[in-house]
Amino acid sequence: MSDSSQNSNGIPNKIIDLLVSDIFQKNDINIEEAKKKLSKEQKQLLKELVEDLSHQVDTFMDQSFSIKKEEK
Repeated sequence: MSDSSQNSNGIPNKIIDLLVSDIFQKNDINIEEAKKKLSKEQKQLLKELVEDLSHQVDTFMDQSFSIKKEEK
């Protein structure tokens, strides 16, 4: 995923990194060990999932913005 698509959803990458790190810590997951255990297929599926979710967030934000605009 490119940096431009990550930034298009309006959530800074630092916030996402912080939230993910917090979840991993709460569940005693070592990030480096988890990365080693993922197959190439799993990594690709995760990338696709993130891209799909990003598109869904963008669509939702666009719809919310246009609804608010129409209300004014």
